[in-house]
Amino acid sequence: MAKYYYYKSEHKTVIEDNAARYDYKKHDKNGPCKKHDYDYDKKKHCKKHDNDNDYDYDKKRQCKKNDHDKKDKKQHGSKLVEFAYQTFDPIIPTTLPLNFPLSTQPQVIAAATLKNVERGNVVWLNGLYHVNNNSPEFADLITRIYRGNISPANLIYQSIVEVDAEGNNDAMESVTQFVDVIPADGKETTYFLTAQKGQFSADLNVFAYGPFTFTAAEIKQED
Repeated sequence: MAKYYYYKSEHKTVIEDNAARYDYKKHDKNGPCKKHDYDYDKKKHCKKHDNDNDYDYDKKRQCKKNDHDKKDKKQHGSKLVEFAYQTFDPIIPTTLPLNFPLSTQPQVIAAATLKNVERGNVVWLNGLYHVNNNSPEFADLITRIYRGNISPANLIYQSIVEVDAEGNNDAMESVTQFVDVIPADGKETTYFLTAQKGQFSADLNVFAYGPFTFTAAEIKQED
């Protein structure tokens, strides 16, 4: 029995010795080790096991990026300062009204007044009205926006479109959008939306009708 036990112990010793050598090889950096390579890959992709200095650097770099994004958002920020509008005739009967004939001079469709405007702010202007041409030939329609009063010096927007002759697309909507930069501070600034016929359409029967809507939104650009 003693011999057998010694033989078993020697055999066990040989196995343990071989295992120790094998473990040494496993820990040898120059040798392949799937287990330790796998553990290393897991640590490399896990912030919890990363080097503290590297992790702190990543956090700082991420913070700087977030701060930069916040600055960009702040630079492009804006806020509404004031809003003015005028709207009427929101519901039109099926028979189009003919009580607003257009001439070749500017006729006020709607107006919007802003108070205590500041230089450098912008005003977002939106206008909507409709027009009907009851003539056998097309007509020129001119839409304008004036700031302050109706005079050539205060014209800030103008568009010209053709309205088809009666029986074709002779009833249409006119949509206006424009952004005006306020040139100086003022207690009150009124914007006028106007409509008129072109000079070569003086003899044509062109009518404006609702719904009419005109809005003015003063917006401040934040630094």
